[in-house]
Amino acid sequence: MDGVEPVLYPLLRRDLIAQPRYVVQIGDKVIDYNEDFRLFLATRNPSPFIPPDAVSVVTEVNFTTTRAGLRGQLLALTIQQEKAELETEKTRLLQQEEDKKIQLAQLEESLLEQTLATAQGNILENRELIESLNQTKASSALIQESLLESHKLQASLDQERDAYLPLAESASKMYFVITDLSKINNMYRFSLASFLRLFQRALQAKKEEVNTEARIAALEANLKNMVYEYVCRSLFKADQLMFAVHFVKGMYPELFQENEWDVFTGSIGGEVFKKEEFPAWIDQERHGAVSIFKATFPALYQTLCLSDSDLWLSFLQSSQCEQEIPSSIAKKISTFQQLLFVQAVRPDRLQSAMAAFASQALG
Repeated sequence: MDGVEPVLYPLLRRDLIAQPRYVVQIGDKVIDYNEDFRLFLATRNPSPFIPPDAVSVVTEVNFTTTRAGLRGQLLALTIQQEKAELETEKTRLLQQEEDKKIQLAQLEESLLEQTLATAQGNILENRELIESLNQTKASSALIQESLLESHKLQASLDQERDAYLPLAESASKMYFVITDLSKINNMYRFSLASFLRLFQRALQAKKEEVNTEARIAALEANLKNMVYEYVCRSLFKADQLMFAVHFVKGMYPELFQENEWDVFTGSIGGEVFKKEEFPAWIDQERHGAVSIFKATFPALYQTLCLSDSDLWLSFLQSSQCEQEIPSSIAKKISTFQQLLFVQAVRPDRLQSAMAAFASQALG
């Protein structure tokens, strides 16, 4: 469905007509109504338009996976596997807290409806009433104290649970990275259920680490390898290198500075730049790409010292130029900036440079 049809409004509003039995008018027909009837409308649109006059009679439930929701789900799975006693204790505290709140509400209700409502004569001279009030006050104070203690324990448990939050955050990020692949090819669709199975398999790794931080790092590395291998087996060979770089971009955005990804993917490539003179050792066919590189990253361009042809001679002549970037330059620029330079000057070695970059970033 794409919307709520007006013909359904009487049914949604439950505009029932009482006859020997309940009926409802839909269009020009009067139809018997069963009180157990429920209507569910489904749509693939994550943000369907619901008319203002239908908002009050329709309950919208969005089953779209969100990063925050998935993070919470993955954190719960992690705690169940790693610290099952924490989850059990938190559930017990929540149940205990609810019970205490119910007891407190019952005491207040009993005090108002039974004791005060049925009191006769002067309330201040009614000893039974005063004793009942004192007992209620004491019980209420004990319950409030128990609730306060429960809150403190829950805060302590939440602090222990949050120690595993980085793993859940990283795993949630991985899932949304691989779901982006459907934009490349509609065949590349990975269900949440399959990802959760991978996550649970990763959690079953043997515990060899001495502290929580080391355990989380080991689990994250294990999950990263499992997800990468699982996805690569599902891709065409021509797309595997693309996924490797995309995976790095999604998991380690700090490796990319402003506009670097846009230049790499060609988002800035369509702009027109004025012709410039470049060092003679740079092929004339690459002047356009180098011009874009220089205009987008002027400071980086100056750092490369391209006018020193002797410095770049081995890079130009090497059959593996991505490994021949001068060490004095390589120390000053990031690995992705080196990849961008290879793309601009020696695109014949771009795939090898991408593979080297992904391998280094993913470990």
